Amino acid sequence: MLYSLSRTSFGLAVVAFLITGCGGPKIVKINGKLLKNGTPMIVSEETYVTLSFIGESTKENNLDAKTYSAKFDQKSGTYSVELPAGNYRVMQIVALPATKEGKLNAPSKPVKSETSDELTTDQELDLEASAK
Repeated sequence: MLYSLSRTSFGLAVVAFLITGCGGPKIVKINGKLLKNGTPMIVSEETYVTLSFIGESTKENNLDAKTYSAKFDQKSGTYSVELPAGNYRVMQIVALPATKEGKLNAPSKPVKSETSDELTTDQELDLEASAK
């Protein structure tokens, strides 16, 4: 009798868990182009480009200013990133390839967007490049 009751309780717990789900944050997929003067910023493979999405904590979410790095494609000037739904500012850094053998160019200063974007659904978001 006790064994049957334990099995039933376990089964009900599993069903309740499956109905309610994991309860984690909604993940959204963001993709777009990094634009320079209105056209996709296509650069050499030696050019280092990083786009970071920095979460802004609000009453509705608890992003704790975590950063999510986008994957940037130098050949097409496009990027993609998956992150929890919320408000984000974008930070860009670009380092051009070396102009002389053995001499690296310093990367541009990190540029953080002045406004935040509300990213709550999968979407396309084109960004204007702020680098050299």
